[in-house]
Amino acid sequence: MIDDWQLDDLDYLIILAIGDKGNKSTKIQKIVLILSKLLNIQTDTEPYHFGGYSETVAERLNSRSRLQFFVKTDDKYKLTEKGEELYHKLLESLKAKNKEDVIKILNTLHKMSNEHLIALTYFLYPETTEKSTIKEDINKIIESLKERGKKRFKVERQGNEVTIEIL
Repeated sequence: MIDDWQLDDLDYLIILAIGDKGNKSTKIQKIVLILSKLLNIQTDTEPYHFGGYSETVAERLNSRSRLQFFVKTDDKYKLTEKGEELYHKLLESLKAKNKEDVIKILNTLHKMSNEHLIALTYFLYPETTEKSTIKEDINKIIESLKERGKKRFKVERQGNEVTIEIL
């Protein structure tokens, strides 16, 4: 995406997932999972207690080599000044590549509650829930969304176009 820094695509996803307001690790994990699928970037996601989890994402969040871009304050990761600069360059890069749809999805993911974000990842990627300790609670959230008329989620990517629909 951006050649100015010695980072790879996964680092960029993490920075986008942290966002300009910061996020906790569970939310970062879920946003990275969704963005990696939308942007076709490989991650090592595996089933875990709260759904999809990437050991590599966890390691990078706690890596000293990434301290120039983000830091952990209490239980929340926040971008440094350099990280914010990179975050905005990444958004500009997505716009330049006609991927405004990804930016809209990212903004929506940042605004979602943890429960709804986890429910979305459980619904979209049920293979990541086999070890979940909160599956029953999340399935209740999914059922309540279905009862409100949202029968199905659909994610589709064709070329530069990404579509997420709640049918």
